[in-house]
Amino acid sequence: MGYIYIGAIGLILTYLFHGKDRAKALVQNCVNCQACKSVCAAGIDLPGLIEEIRMRYIEQDGNSLPMNLLASTLKNRKAFHTLLKFAKYAQKPLTGGEQFIRHLPSMFAKDNEFRALPAIADKAFRDRWEKLDRPVSATPSLRVAIFAGCVQDFVYPEQLEAAVKLMQGHNIRVDFPMDQSCCGLPVVMMGQRETARDVALQNMDAFEKGDYDVILTLCASCASQLTEGYVELFAGQPGRQARAKALADKVMDFSTFAKEKLGLSAESFNHSDEKVTYHASCHLCRGLGVKEAPRELIAAAADYVPAAEEEVCCGFGGTYSAKFPEVSAALLRKKLDGIADTGAARVVMDCPGCVLQIRGGAEKDGKGLKVTHISELLAENLKK
Repeated sequence: MGYIYIGAIGLILTYLFHGKDRAKALVQNCVNCQACKSVCAAGIDLPGLIEEIRMRYIEQDGNSLPMNLLASTLKNRKAFHTLLKFAKYAQKPLTGGEQFIRHLPSMFAKDNEFRALPAIADKAFRDRWEKLDRPVSATPSLRVAIFAGCVQDFVYPEQLEAAVKLMQGHNIRVDFPMDQSCCGLPVVMMGQRETARDVALQNMDAFEKGDYDVILTLCASCASQLTEGYVELFAGQPGRQARAKALADKVMDFSTFAKEKLGLSAESFNHSDEKVTYHASCHLCRGLGVKEAPRELIAAAADYVPAAEEEVCCGFGGTYSAKFPEVSAALLRKKLDGIADTGAARVVMDCPGCVLQIRGGAEKDGKGLKVTHISELLAENLKK
């Protein structure tokens, strides 16, 4: 990938020596899998540089009307959440009451024929919160706030409910700040720097209201954005960057939280004979460097069967799968074939976006592969 030079370095050199016009098309091809960063012998933050190039050309040339409309919606938390709640009613003719959209309009069907798309949940996690059986301690040893992200809040709330179940009996107080919104990664990938900052400030305001020890997210992409992303967004703004760093220091991914804060181990579960394999989400294994905790938790709860290429991207990449469906489909096909080779009946992961991609592909295959978040596997096998 590059005008003359190859790889991520080639893209960056193209921008520096051959101009933004030649780099513009190339930067769109980045799925943000972080692989270039993990293999760079010099330790250069290549994804960060690619992100900066994307933002610069958007600031100079502007974005498309659909992308600008989407960014404006994400910036307005109330409008965004209202739109998602409305979608659950608008989707009914397309779902037939099932968990997948079965009848896509023809203008969308061709580009998404490689996977089934999920339906919006009947009730968002935020709307279930007040009636949820959750740990509330008057003198907690740990105060936890959940950052839901868009997909788990409105599409897969059961993943968050499973995490809340796992926190029972640990002298934890868990909260869900209602003013939280999208983490902002989608608008970063659109090159919308100022919108990303606005969204970041909304979330910083929401979580600063509580005196939390941990901000827990079950989405690896959200965790990456809340930590590294927010700090980078406010470079050159010392006050706001200090706030971003304070928030980042409290953010934990689910598997690390389950191991280090909940102390979950083999003794915590009724071990299942179900054969389970694992998909390592890009932002978890490379972005955050979390590798062993998820695998240890799976092995503690079930019969863990390693896959040959667990850390290879599934091809989702947020808006990438919509922009480049052929490439996304090829990556997904390779991932599904690798899972099938293990003979596992189930695959788990730490990212709802990867669940969306892999579950959608598995549904199209029709072979009965179960695709869930790791939190659901653990909650199912937790000792009473």
